[in-house]
Amino acid sequence: MSNIKIVTDSTVQLSKAEIEKYQITVVPLNAMIDSVVYVDEETITKEEFLEKMNASTELPKTSQPAIGSFVDAYQKLSADGSQVLSIHVTEKLSGTVQAAHQASNLTKGKITVIDSKFIDRAMAFQVIAAAKMAQAGADLAEILAKLDTIRNKTDLYICVVNLDNLIKGGRIGHTMGKISNFLNIKLMLRLTPNGLEPDTKGRGMRSMQKRVDKMIEDMKKTAGIKAIGITHIGLTPFNEEIVANFKKNFPGAEFFIAYASPSIMTHAGRDAFSIMYLTN
Repeated sequence: MSNIKIVTDSTVQLSKAEIEKYQITVVPLNAMIDSVVYVDEETITKEEFLEKMNASTELPKTSQPAIGSFVDAYQKLSADGSQVLSIHVTEKLSGTVQAAHQASNLTKGKITVIDSKFIDRAMAFQVIAAAKMAQAGADLAEILAKLDTIRNKTDLYICVVNLDNLIKGGRIGHTMGKISNFLNIKLMLRLTPNGLEPDTKGRGMRSMQKRVDKMIEDMKKTAGIKAIGITHIGLTPFNEEIVANFKKNFPGAEFFIAYASPSIMTHAGRDAFSIMYLTN
């Protein structure tokens, strides 16, 4: 058994079976809706979060784990002399990785904290690979080199269907947001090292369908697709069709379909969905 243990945060998308099989420790973020604080996947599920978010007139607030939560995890995992590799959501979207860094400086064990540069299932590509390699006995340098490769072969897109949460969060001006909603504007965003950047803007879902179709054609031109993650903020006929289309075009890929994390739900809003893929 490897002496490297893997830690991540709850913005990742992992099944319970994966967490148990690869012995991954997940430190949860917090979310507040209508002045009530919930612990992600401990006191509220993703489905429950979505229901409460849709019923609330205020934008939910999500916050990184307390430094003490990381310290407790690191001390427990390193108590037997094991190293800890802690992989976290991009700093462009959350302060979680900074909290992890601070906690590592307060822990006697050997803790390595890295920014995955991603979120959601795209981050899971790295977390699972690290855990598999750790169980196989790989050393830290080998694992970090592999994660660099995976990072460079990963893409993540988010389709924002309803702009209400972006308006509530102040990311789009109220007047401009209302006009955009009236015009039925939809956004496709891409996560880059600089953060979320506009990829496509168009009126109606037809414009998003065209963008997804082009994405699929571009993916077919790569060396091959190893894994695809599609997360959603409530399944709709449109994104159900998107899932079916990807499965039809990439039957050999490993698929993961699930509700998005509260962090993505909060910012992307109702009916949004994310597409992530890892090339060979």
